[in-house]
Amino acid sequence: MSVSSNNLEPQFQVLRKAYYLERYPSLTARLDRLRRVKAMLTEHESAWCEALSQDFGYRSADQSSFADITTSIKSVNHALKNLKFWMKAERRIPDLSLRMSGAKTYVEAFPKGVVGIVSPWNFPINLALSPLVSVLAAGNRAFIKPSEATPATSALLEKLISQYFTDDEVAVACGDVDVAQAFVKLPFDHIIYTGGETVAKHIMRDAAENLVPLTLELGGKSPVIVSSSADLKLTAKRIAFGKYFNAGQICIAPDYLLIAEDRLEAFLLDLKSEVEHADSSQGSADSVSIVNERHRQRIDYLIAEGESTNARVMRFSGHNQSAYQLTVVINPSADAGINSSEIFGPVLLIKTIGDLSEQIAYINQSSHPLVIYYFGRSETEFRRVARETSSGGLVKNDVIFQYANDDLPFGGVGGSGMGKYRGEYGFKEFSNNRAVYKSGIVDVSGFVTPPYSGVFRMVNKLMRKI
Repeated sequence: MSVSSNNLEPQFQVLRKAYYLERYPSLTARLDRLRRVKAMLTEHESAWCEALSQDFGYRSADQSSFADITTSIKSVNHALKNLKFWMKAERRIPDLSLRMSGAKTYVEAFPKGVVGIVSPWNFPINLALSPLVSVLAAGNRAFIKPSEATPATSALLEKLISQYFTDDEVAVACGDVDVAQAFVKLPFDHIIYTGGETVAKHIMRDAAENLVPLTLELGGKSPVIVSSSADLKLTAKRIAFGKYFNAGQICIAPDYLLIAEDRLEAFLLDLKSEVEHADSSQGSADSVSIVNERHRQRIDYLIAEGESTNARVMRFSGHNQSAYQLTVVINPSADAGINSSEIFGPVLLIKTIGDLSEQIAYINQSSHPLVIYYFGRSETEFRRVARETSSGGLVKNDVIFQYANDDLPFGGVGGSGMGKYRGEYGFKEFSNNRAVYKSGIVDVSGFVTPPYSGVFRMVNKLMRKI
């Protein structure tokens, strides 16, 4: 059901009341809700793609189909296949002294309650519905606040949610910044937010008033390490994909690349060739536009500022009428904003740093990224990167496709976020993983209840050794 800014609280209470009446939905009920998410996607795919293209100015229907529809359906399918196993209690082994008494221990996942989902504009379907899959699989009720930057898609989301779900299962609150600010002040049992660091800090402050736990997916500057052993053509092909897909408007897109100076020119030739190949369709039918003028101006400013500091700037595209252009900014001065701001668009920053130790040191001087990409043949180097850096994810010889694996956790660390979701990790993230202890037939408390005796002292010493 859709709601407006003046009835956020009443709608929240509808969801909370439903949770109180059904604190532990059955497997059958959860599977039914997941199947309705899938039906909502498959039965209206063309409408979803049209809304996305309207919001972006132009967005390839094929890219939308894969990036927002297929990836969301995959999440549903994974949950449908595995949910009965996730819901099973996990046996734990009691301490030996308790085990001898016949005690039993296990962990069982229970729903948290009502979960708020604040979703972004870059993948407005997937980044609203992929969390929703985890939230519903865990047995919760959901309240979604989609981005105001994609109004057509958000309006379609609220319309279809109201058709496929009752207002006490899932609700949508469309609106501007004022609605978003009021939304995150609601006393949710959990909030997941995908977006930027600045807004995340405001959400944390508001959530603290109600002690609401958070999952924050914040992105950041994801680096690409190009090893001396890297296949440059393969590297260029994967980087071109990472910047062409959704016009680089992806939180896990490669942001900047570290490469030895003597390999730079060969890499640029390969990158130019790969971009021209990817962008060769007549009329750029497979491309995606920058979402709005404000975002375009921000990106243009980063490029212009870098160029003003004597950075080398190159521009690649498939043909003269292309709607897509990859801009490469090479070695801007240290104080240029492009070095510190997440680019989030069709721009690649390159720094000529080739030594692995120096590459690692450069990465570590900034906030922990959402993902680090390594290109090279050396497993020893890859393990060095793993041990000597911190990031939400780590990928070898590819980009972005780690997100396509629902059995991997997705999330950041430090400045790139907190908490993980997708697959079983999402099920656990939105569950109260409850410790359960059942006492045995022997009264263990009798051994530690005053007056203390020699038996107590013997048990006390024994427990330190087992």
